Amino acid sequence: MNIPLGSIAERFKQLSISVNRMMLAALFGLATASACFGDDSWPGFRGDGSGVAKANVPTQWSPTEGVAWQASIPGYGQSSPVVWNNKIYVTSSEGPFQEDCQVHAFDLQSGKKLWTLHLEATTKIENYFRNSRAAPTCCVDQDAVYSFFASGDVTAMSHDGKQLWSLPLLKTFGNVNNERGVASSLAQTDDHLFVLIDHHGPSYLVAIEKQSGEVAWKTDRGERVPSWSSPVVAKSGDRNLVIASSADTVDAYDAKTGESLWQLGGLQGNHIPSATIDGDEIFVGSTTMYGGATDEEATAGSNCCIKLSNVDGKAGYKVRWGAERANSYYSTPLAFAGYVYYVNKVGVLFCVDRETGKQVFAKRIGNPCWASAVGVTRPDGEQLVYFVLKNGFTVILKPGDQYNQVARNQLYDADAMMEASRLAAEQRKANAVPPEQAAPKTGPEKVFAGMPENQLHEMFSYGDPMVYGVAVAGDRLLVRTGQHLYCVGQ
Repeated sequence: MNIPLGSIAERFKQLSISVNRMMLAALFGLATASACFGDDSWPGFRGDGSGVAKANVPTQWSPTEGVAWQASIPGYGQSSPVVWNNKIYVTSSEGPFQEDCQVHAFDLQSGKKLWTLHLEATTKIENYFRNSRAAPTCCVDQDAVYSFFASGDVTAMSHDGKQLWSLPLLKTFGNVNNERGVASSLAQTDDHLFVLIDHHGPSYLVAIEKQSGEVAWKTDRGERVPSWSSPVVAKSGDRNLVIASSADTVDAYDAKTGESLWQLGGLQGNHIPSATIDGDEIFVGSTTMYGGATDEEATAGSNCCIKLSNVDGKAGYKVRWGAERANSYYSTPLAFAGYVYYVNKVGVLFCVDRETGKQVFAKRIGNPCWASAVGVTRPDGEQLVYFVLKNGFTVILKPGDQYNQVARNQLYDADAMMEASRLAAEQRKANAVPPEQAAPKTGPEKVFAGMPENQLHEMFSYGDPMVYGVAVAGDRLLVRTGQHLYCVGQ
């Protein structure tokens, strides 16, 4: 079911920027091809795939004011929370080989943990801090919650935590050759889940029936380089498309059949950030990275805008622009209020014009973002962009041609940071793989295999607490670290 996030009239009223930008945003529209999405729900990675919400999220908070509650999450996880009908769902894993996969449900209003479902991993994945640790974000609809773990297990469960079915993808289609593990999140339509597996080996996109857990179709993608981006769902005419921006191409597939409809090649660096969908446009994120893309100019151009087309029922596309200068590291780009926002690995925010791809400004915001930015339209029509940084600070901007910071809010104080760091270190120690059982490192990881863990933490800024994902539901902002869930709101 496709729910438009705002009519043309609403967009005219909401946008506080120039008339030309108002007309542009209205023409683009905000209709998406996700499952049912309401103001109080956030059903998947980046909500409906756009990272945009209508909500009355606060603009001011601190460690002592404005945080409604915080809750501990057992194990450790790098996924984002999802929300449905006043319940929050989030995943984690435990064990030296992440053999204990966990799905947790929390009450949105109180933060009380309602249940935990333990799922036994069918494929062992080393519990190493540079590996994917419960990184794929689950999704939810009115019927069930659907999880996916690095072990390859896709599982459906009821809203009260009863397992409905489980499908072991890696046991079914073969293990992955990916030195950092599987981290791609689920995408969904009303009837299907979509999982993308790109690695040094037979790569594929697979559709799974929501009701039965059976494979509806599987489309082979050949041998690829490892990527961790997530598929998204877009609309072309009456047809749902699955868009995969990954491993140096953008591909479109028919969501019902898996038929490959088109491919854009020649990109560089779209291995980590996912694409974002807004109406009939796709915004691709790309980054320079170790062992991969290194050409900054080519990477900037790969942060591009693709316009979908549909002529006589045939799906097509046109590349509208490649960014003049942009780099999107872990977080996905956000298209909102006439602009597109990207954050690189050292915390530089790039803002480009949505119509042309020309840079509007670049500004260091203090820390990189692993969580993707959120565009919020408040009840009074005011539009704001929330960047929740890796270190727990949130920078709030008003969209415009200049950097206009509304607020910078701290989530936790120094004592809380020290305690979180201690708990994370304890978790790593308790789940350490015995040396005789550890697999030899390959690829870029082989270079780091002999380094002390504290040196690697310093080199890659992997110190806890680290914000991995966010969600918006109603008047609340949810922020997830490795072992905690915070709720900002009244």
